[in-house]
Amino acid sequence: MHYDPSSRLFTGRLVLRPTVPGDVERALEIRSNPAVARNLVSATIPPDPGKMTSWFRGHADEWRDGTAYRLSIDLDGRMIGVCDVFDIADAEGEIGYWIDEAVWGRGFGLEAAKRLLRFAREDVGLKRIRAGCADDNAASSAILVRLGFDRLEDVRVFSKSREAEITQRRFQLVASR
Repeated sequence: MHYDPSSRLFTGRLVLRPTVPGDVERALEIRSNPAVARNLVSATIPPDPGKMTSWFRGHADEWRDGTAYRLSIDLDGRMIGVCDVFDIADAEGEIGYWIDEAVWGRGFGLEAAKRLLRFAREDVGLKRIRAGCADDNAASSAILVRLGFDRLEDVRVFSKSREAEITQRRFQLVASR
């Protein structure tokens, strides 16, 4: 799929757009909040600016290669989070999202995830989509259930952000639904 940083996906209140290297500063600000980072198993607290910069620089290449699609979640022209489709192979992939704590509880996670899911199915062509979240992240679990995901299993994984092993709930959605 062609990488076009000017492309936009719209919801009722949000705009999802391909991330660009200029998003790093805001992403670092959001991810520096331990309440946000603790829900991401591969995140460090505080985030490493060099690694975050390198990660964002690689997003356009991932997009062009069809291996991942990283999108900024914007509200009124300001990034409030990131959502993505990643680990794509053989019409399967995984979705994820993280949102600024300042806007939690307003339905933006569900709204962004719903549009991301539509993108993953219709534009990327995924037939099976996976997702995971910490077992104590009730909001993320609720989003996935509302979107029609089935809970598969609970697995033990190491969380860098928590510096401990946690239980992660694994979900999947199959296109036949």
